[in-house]
Amino acid sequence: MHVYPAELVALITQRWNGQPSSAESDGEQLPDNLPGKAALEQLISTCYQVSMMREEDRPVTLRLILAAPDLFPSDQGPPKGFHRLLFAPARPFNEYELRRLSPAVDFERSLVAIEPHPDKGFQIWGLVNSGIRWLQQERGGNKKTNQLPDTFVVHVTGPGMLTICRGLKIIATLNGGRLLDSTANAFQSKWINKLFAPARENLLEMHEVFRASVLYPVAKIQDEFIESLQFQLLKRVISVTRMNRHGGTFIIFANDNPPELSGDNPFILMKYRFHNDEAIRRQQQLMIRTIRLATTALGDINDPDKIVTWKDYVDLRHESAVYDLEEALYEHAQFVASLASVDGAVVTCSRGPLGFGAMIVGSLDKLTEVAIASDVEGKILTLAKIEGYGSRHRSVYHLCNALHDVMAIVVSQDGNVQLAKWRNGIVTCWDLTTQMFIGDS
Repeated sequence: MHVYPAELVALITQRWNGQPSSAESDGEQLPDNLPGKAALEQLISTCYQVSMMREEDRPVTLRLILAAPDLFPSDQGPPKGFHRLLFAPARPFNEYELRRLSPAVDFERSLVAIEPHPDKGFQIWGLVNSGIRWLQQERGGNKKTNQLPDTFVVHVTGPGMLTICRGLKIIATLNGGRLLDSTANAFQSKWINKLFAPARENLLEMHEVFRASVLYPVAKIQDEFIESLQFQLLKRVISVTRMNRHGGTFIIFANDNPPELSGDNPFILMKYRFHNDEAIRRQQQLMIRTIRLATTALGDINDPDKIVTWKDYVDLRHESAVYDLEEALYEHAQFVASLASVDGAVVTCSRGPLGFGAMIVGSLDKLTEVAIASDVEGKILTLAKIEGYGSRHRSVYHLCNALHDVMAIVVSQDGNVQLAKWRNGIVTCWDLTTQMFIGDS
């Protein structure tokens, strides 16, 4: 069943405070900065309509915030604050006005600001320049983020594509009539945690060897630290690929030396294979350096078993050495993402990229349907015929059906992201957007 603005309103009011709302009648003020149900439906419907429009042959993209002007002091601006400019007079709020404004409102840097008027309904009171630091939570970065007020925000990212937020926190994402649930983020699942556990154990063992080999205090780490580091690097690669608007496919082997790629491989023909030397291990080496830097900087001679968490590392990011290492990790992510611009898939393992321009070949005609997951663990499923998907997706489905240890990520040209993996006897897919990752440190 497709979901549209009217159905989306009920979901928003239910999730806004993390529990069902008891005030959902038309015109009634809902808790914590939400307008009445009828007004909210009109607001979302207007955003939905403008998402289907084009301005000077360009798709309309914008961010919109429902907030009073006095939430933004007039003497502030990016990068640490917000620069708000008032229209004199206010402009009417409708899809045509939003379409005309959209070229002046860079999605990454500014928002259209509205508030309710007692007689005229919603009015556009001005623009808010936010700067781009808010994107660090999606794309990575080490500078302090200016936090939006705890109010209703809509991202219009493409035709029929709306992301509803409370400040920066994702409430719901509507994509082509389908609801993408941020709580169904597969990267937070138990199965993916288990898949990459051997790589983390290897890093943990290397760290303990390092601790035993030095005379100065070095703290310990746990799985959580490395898991966060793995995820940060991966979401940067996905984000850069989305920004490139070319699309791309990533075939990911969780182990260090995938046996599936040793010798002749009947399923993956890699046109550009990297030589297996020290350079291919840069991703792993950057992770090792990050772990050592954090645990050395926070080591305590009076507490030799001190454990450093990911939050501890985030608090260290103002240090120059951490800044340089963060830049190195970001440049590595940029490099890996750029490989996807060549036709074919990028093939990676726990060490880093093994090659690119990979073609999926062989007898791949045995699969007719896949399961679309609606929850983190892939237990709530809907079957879908693969004939409705493009060749990039279909080839990945066939590969996952043939090689059960492979995880694949497909980034479409329109920015949609899908993860595929063999799970419980069937190729299972999770629809994701990197905006679902905002808020994960």
